[in-house]
Amino acid sequence: MFAVIMAGGGGTRLWPKSREHYPKQMHALAGEKPLVQEMAERLDRIVGEDQVYIITNSHHARVISEVMPAMVQKILVDPYRRDTAACIGLAAVYLSRIDPEAVLGIFAADHFIGREERFAEVILAGEKLAAEGHVVTIGIKPTGPETGYGYIESNGEFGGISGSKVYRVRRFVEKPNLEKAKEYLTAGNYYWNSGMFVWSIPTIFRLFEQHLPDTYARLIRIKDALGTPNEAEVVDSEYRQMERISVDFGIMEKLSDILVIPGDFEWNDIGSWATVSDISIKDLDGNAVKASHIGIDTNNCLIIGAEGKVVATIGVKDLIVVDTDDALLICHKDRAQEVKKIVEKLKEVDLENYL
Repeated sequence: MFAVIMAGGGGTRLWPKSREHYPKQMHALAGEKPLVQEMAERLDRIVGEDQVYIITNSHHARVISEVMPAMVQKILVDPYRRDTAACIGLAAVYLSRIDPEAVLGIFAADHFIGREERFAEVILAGEKLAAEGHVVTIGIKPTGPETGYGYIESNGEFGGISGSKVYRVRRFVEKPNLEKAKEYLTAGNYYWNSGMFVWSIPTIFRLFEQHLPDTYARLIRIKDALGTPNEAEVVDSEYRQMERISVDFGIMEKLSDILVIPGDFEWNDIGSWATVSDISIKDLDGNAVKASHIGIDTNNCLIIGAEGKVVATIGVKDLIVVDTDDALLICHKDRAQEVKKIVEKLKEVDLENYL
C-alpha cells in the first residue's frame, strides 16, 4: 500500500502564520514538528517509509525538501492547482509505474490524529477492502453539531474486518447549517467526511474513466509519456488543461457502492485557529500559549507570539492572538473562520506582500 499525502493547500484561515510561501502544513501547529512531517512519520509506522509519498506544487516541494531531506525522492510535483481529483489521478499515474495493482491511501497534510494505534488498524482494514476492489472512506463520529465539515450518511452495515465495523455509504452531504448538523448528530448514522480514502490504482483509473473521462484521457497521455524525452512537456500541457474539480464532486458523490469505516481515533482537521486552540495543551486558565506571555485575568485564549517578543494581556477571554514578525491577528474565537476574509481584504487593498 502506498500512502499519499496531499500537501498543496494555502491555509488562509491560519494567517498570519500560514503564508503562500510557507503554508500551514509547514508549521508545528499540533506538536513539535511541521504537520506534514508528523503525518509522514505517522504513515511510515503503518505502511513503511518506502511507501509514503507527498504530492504538492513545485514551490512547496522545495520547502518540504529543505525540512524533510529524506523525502526528496518521494515528492511528486503537482504542476498546477487543479483540486483533489487531478492531484489524486496524477499520484496514481506516477505510482502505477512502481506497482500498477497497488492500493493507494489518500491523506491530508494538515490533520491531527490521536490514538495512532487505532488509526493504523482502521487504515489497514481499509487496505484489505480496497485490495478487493472497494472504495473506502474514513468517517469520523461527530462529537458535536459541526457546520464546518461535510458529512457522510451510512446506510446499513457491510460487515466487519480487522476489528473495525464497516458500513455502506448512502450519500455525501455538503457542510450543513446548525439545525441540520444537530439532526445529523441525533440520527447517529452520519459521520464527518475526513477526506481520507483508500482504493486501488486499477479502481482509481476505472472510476476516472467512467466519471471524469476527459481527465482520465489526459492522465493516460501523461502515463504514456513518463520516461520519454517528452515527459515534462506532456505533463505540463495535459495537467494544465485538466478540469478543476474535487474528488468528492467528481467521483465520490456519484458512486453507490462506497464503504465507510468509522474512525474512532482522535481526529481534527486543522483548518482554523479555533481548532489549533482546541487541540493544544491548556494552562489552568484555559489558555493555549505558544509565546512569552504575561497575563492578568486572561481566560480561554490562544496566544502565539513571535520570538523575542512578550505578549501581555489583561482582562480578555475567548480571543485568538497570533503575532508574527510583520503581522498581528486579534479576533474572537467564534469568528476564527473569518480570518480567510482578512486574506481576501489584503488582496483587495494591494497588501499582498503580507500574504
